[in-house]
Amino acid sequence: MDRRDFIKSGLLAVAVGAVSGPKVIAQEAERQVAREQLSKKILNYNPQMQYRPMGRTGVNVSALGFGMLRLPMRNGHVDFDQTTPMVRRAIEGGVNYIDTGRVYLGGESEQAVGKALAGDWRDRVYVTSKMPWWEMRSADDFEKFFDQSRRTIGTDVIDFYHIHMIMHRAWKDYVLPYKLIEKMERLKAQGKIRFMGFSFHDSLQLFKRVVEYTPAWDFCLIQHNYLDYEYEAGVLGPKYAAANGMGLAVMKPVRTGFLANLPQTMRDALASTGIRKPDTEWALDYLWDIPEVSVAVSGMGSMADVEENLKYAAKARPNMLTPAEREALGAAIYVYRHAPGHIDCTGCYQCIPCPHNVAIGYIFAYVYNNYLLHRDKLRAMADYTVSMSPIQRGDPASSCIACGECLAKCPQHLDIPALLARVKETMGR
Repeated sequence: MDRRDFIKSGLLAVAVGAVSGPKVIAQEAERQVAREQLSKKILNYNPQMQYRPMGRTGVNVSALGFGMLRLPMRNGHVDFDQTTPMVRRAIEGGVNYIDTGRVYLGGESEQAVGKALAGDWRDRVYVTSKMPWWEMRSADDFEKFFDQSRRTIGTDVIDFYHIHMIMHRAWKDYVLPYKLIEKMERLKAQGKIRFMGFSFHDSLQLFKRVVEYTPAWDFCLIQHNYLDYEYEAGVLGPKYAAANGMGLAVMKPVRTGFLANLPQTMRDALASTGIRKPDTEWALDYLWDIPEVSVAVSGMGSMADVEENLKYAAKARPNMLTPAEREALGAAIYVYRHAPGHIDCTGCYQCIPCPHNVAIGYIFAYVYNNYLLHRDKLRAMADYTVSMSPIQRGDPASSCIACGECLAKCPQHLDIPALLARVKETMGR
């Protein structure tokens, strides 16, 4: 504690004592000691932020992470003048986890991180980035891409480095044959990265296979929210990662914006038990309630988003939801899954790989079912054409030739070709 802090804490004790007496003085002194201990143990500690262990890494990360994918834009480019103050305000609020990737926003996301962390801001946070397998043309691209990311961000060390978006094609055609895991282990041994992990978009079965492949994994990043408890790694993914000692970051907590702007039917369902919270707070609270979740990585597009998320994060606790809140979430899920025309796809990905690379689960769950509730075709088409990359997710419904290979694989016994034809008729592609 420096001189200024000592004087400040002394004045606080006098003020508290004048009002409440010796017992309160003692309690406040104990809290002050606890805060000082935490400030030494936790990077960028702020008493208004909650922190959680990141698996076996030995570090504590803020419950809220800043996802650098949904940044304010101007004329098709990142608005750095808006983004830098947002990132720094989040750091001032106790955020110590900044998540970016080489391909985010055409490379401008990593640039935005570098600009925001210039000076001593870098020393206050853990920085992540990701290796995009689909851009690799040879195994030599791994270290080249990594060094480019370091230079763009302006850092010697990337704290949490991912193999980006592991899915069936990535695992089979790139990760294993290019020996990407071994390459990450070498980077870690050289001190160029602190922790190695992966982000994931595929089935729970593949998730388990990847987790079990090596004990060297330190962490992973998965997609999860209260609607998609069966989608991709699903509700079991966090438990499986934690059981293997891994830290867990969760991306897209508001489901690419859907859960931050609910249709009125779902909002009414959430309020049916008399509990009222903003849409985004519901989504974040669901994740923070899960003890195995280390950090919820939230994309923030404005200073208002930052302030609101910091306010929600101040209350984040494992097992924080009451029985009434769980009931309200169940009511909202029921409304979503019983919308007229809803396709009951769980996103198990048993139907892929499709011979024609159709992104079956993503199209049903993230495009068509969302459209049924919002009836906003412009928004649905943005999810279809902007958020879904043919390289990462697959091709549109119009690529289906009704070969029927998927039919026997679907545990829900969906008539997938017929449903894709319906999506094509609705969306026009």
